[in-house]
Amino acid sequence: MSLAVIILAAGKGKRLNSEKYKVFHEIGNFPMLYHIVNTAKQLNPKRIIIVISEAMKGHEKEIKKKFPDLKFCIQKRQLGTANALDSAKTYFKNEVKKVLVLYGDTPLIKLATLRKLENKLKNKSDMCILTMKPKDPKQYGRVVLNTKKKVEKIIEFTEASTDEKKNNLCNSGIMIFKSFELLKYINQISNNNSKKEYFLTDIVEIFKKNKKVTDYLVCEYEETLGVNDRDDLLKVETNFQKVKVKEFLSRGITILDKKSVYFSYDTKIGKDSVIYPNVYFGKEVEVGKNVKIKSFTHLEGTIIKNNCEIGPFARIRPDSTIYDSVRIGNFVEIKKSKIKNNAKIPHLSYVGDSTVGCETNIGAGTITCNYDGVRKNKTKIGKNCFIGSNTSLIAPLSIGDNAIIGAGSVIKKNVSKSVIIYGKPKIIRKNKKN
Repeated sequence: MSLAVIILAAGKGKRLNSEKYKVFHEIGNFPMLYHIVNTAKQLNPKRIIIVISEAMKGHEKEIKKKFPDLKFCIQKRQLGTANALDSAKTYFKNEVKKVLVLYGDTPLIKLATLRKLENKLKNKSDMCILTMKPKDPKQYGRVVLNTKKKVEKIIEFTEASTDEKKNNLCNSGIMIFKSFELLKYINQISNNNSKKEYFLTDIVEIFKKNKKVTDYLVCEYEETLGVNDRDDLLKVETNFQKVKVKEFLSRGITILDKKSVYFSYDTKIGKDSVIYPNVYFGKEVEVGKNVKIKSFTHLEGTIIKNNCEIGPFARIRPDSTIYDSVRIGNFVEIKKSKIKNNAKIPHLSYVGDSTVGCETNIGAGTITCNYDGVRKNKTKIGKNCFIGSNTSLIAPLSIGDNAIIGAGSVIKKNVSKSVIIYGKPKIIRKNKKN
């Protein structure tokens, strides 16, 4: 049956105390909303609709840059989950057989769980609720079952009695419906409750009165974690990192201290690599096989190929490629550069806007002076070169293959192949004018 996915994302998230809308806060360096859209897309739905507030309209273009096929609808007033879903019905009422309701602040839900939920509608059910059993049920709505183990009703925490709160089967908020039944009964939901809101959960009792079957599926509690405040954001981030660690361990990567390493949503690491404690993987980092990333290394937007050793205390910035068997040592910063096979930059150097050839060795304290105060300039160092310690390479500059640069040199002009250069330019002294 064809599927529409509705992602409710209109909440401001006041408890986050942020200028940024809640769903744009990041988990693993990726907005929460984008996590859930990526998961939803893998269900191959006919349509994904994002319900946003009037104030969020300015963000549509930003979201569409990443996901051009999304549809948006506006929830003009935040009057509850049923009101949000009702505002989106124009987008699915004539085209789909199933409607899945997700939330933009619940980014950890697994694809496998959503597929199981979708399959529940094949078992003569008219809707299915995703539930969980947390150790501490807190303020979650409680799911009440009948003698046939079908859902009798859902009671919001604020409306539940003391006995009903003892039930630990809790509502995650995620639901799937046969669209025809949803459209038939959603307008019967009232706001006769303490919050004067239209709760989507009330549709369960409406279905029951009309002899419709509501099923449920239990999933791991951590998948359903939502974000309301900064503490929730930290909990979701912590669980995301746990999932990434398990994923990498299963793929043959060694992680020496899982609690001190930070991965981004798109981090890629090859088999037999070793990640030391206190390593940060920013966005767009790809690491090859048999690579050692040593402690206190910070990586962003970089490709590291096979058999390399990076760090400790290395920083590799965006648009850099580290080729096979390269050694980048402590207190080395690489920016927008290509470091070719078997090159070595062991310590205390800055290489920016540069190409370093195969087998080249760069000594401690070497810097590429790539900025002249107006523009960034490039340095090209050939293969099998030796650059002595404390050398300043003033770009734009080209150094030929097999060249040797003596320690402490300041190089301002291109260097030919297979020559030895050393020394500093003359110092020009000027008298102070009165």
